[in-house]
Amino acid sequence: MAVNLRKKYYGKKEVSKKNRTYRYQLDYYHTGKRIRETIKDVEFLPSDTKEIRKQKERIVNKIKADLEIDLANQSNGLISRQLKKASFIKYFQSLADTKNPNTKVAWESTLKHIEEFHGPKLKFEDVTERWLERFNDYLLERLSQNSTRTYIQKVSTALNQAVKQKIIVNNPYKYISKPKKEEKEMVFLSKDEVQEIINTPFYDDNVKNAFLFGCYTGLRFSDITSLKWSNIKDGRIQLTQVKTKGAVYIPLNGNAESILDLQRDNIDFIFKLSRFNSSVNRTLRKLIKKTSIEKDVSFHSSRHTFATLLISSGVNVYTVSKLLGHVDIKSTLVYAKVISEEKEKAVNSMPNFEF
Repeated sequence: MAVNLRKKYYGKKEVSKKNRTYRYQLDYYHTGKRIRETIKDVEFLPSDTKEIRKQKERIVNKIKADLEIDLANQSNGLISRQLKKASFIKYFQSLADTKNPNTKVAWESTLKHIEEFHGPKLKFEDVTERWLERFNDYLLERLSQNSTRTYIQKVSTALNQAVKQKIIVNNPYKYISKPKKEEKEMVFLSKDEVQEIINTPFYDDNVKNAFLFGCYTGLRFSDITSLKWSNIKDGRIQLTQVKTKGAVYIPLNGNAESILDLQRDNIDFIFKLSRFNSSVNRTLRKLIKKTSIEKDVSFHSSRHTFATLLISSGVNVYTVSKLLGHVDIKSTLVYAKVISEEKEKAVNSMPNFEF
């Protein structure tokens, strides 16, 4: 389908055209209607050199060629141009609404940043490689590298879903430099620190007991919040993990059974907790402040504690991996590395003696 290019001049009409700014318009027919669509991102200035003008014209001609291909595809029943003009904001919100409470928080935070960056009117066709790179830079100026990575990946997930639904042809995220994950220090507790938490009186028994239960079982926050009495069978926990959907079977040790005895008044769910990790972490930090522990403890530290205590006690990495429900043993080897580093620190902390 033919697409014509027409110049649209700006500024006072009494000024000659060679001294006025202009943009190109795409002039074409679609479903029997004439459409004139301005290419807003490419502006030709009177001050442009011949070479700059050529570069801009190459961009304009590529946009024109892409549109002609797009219109041809549509006429053959492929990706609809109207779909690509649909609201990415509304689509992203609809996906966010399907997520569980913890995941939904990250999706809604991403959406908030998208709207602050671009405004409420973002179309699928606006989400280009260049847009993603600029959005990534915007996030990095305001957030940590890991938060930036989390939010930009949510956008990519939405784009992948749009590809599956034939709203767009491909995901432009594939073609940009990916933000790397910044390794954080793994926070775990020693045996003495766990004991100190046990000995510390606290107003919220559910949060305290749930955290300790994590130290004894290695369960993630999402699994502990959804843990029911029906998951306790024959002296062990049997459940399907919320994150990986994999089944795990964890034998209950004496410590875990003691926690369960303290929770007997709860019906159905073993722990009465907020579904939001951030809310529980705020309460947990109040507990940690009542102790002498000077670490940045989060609920996930209980899982790290479970793994490091087992490896320190001589349990092999393969068994620990199975108990944690890891799909890849490489994830578990991180704990072995941490314990090795801790041993090295301990040895190197000895005073130097003179011989």
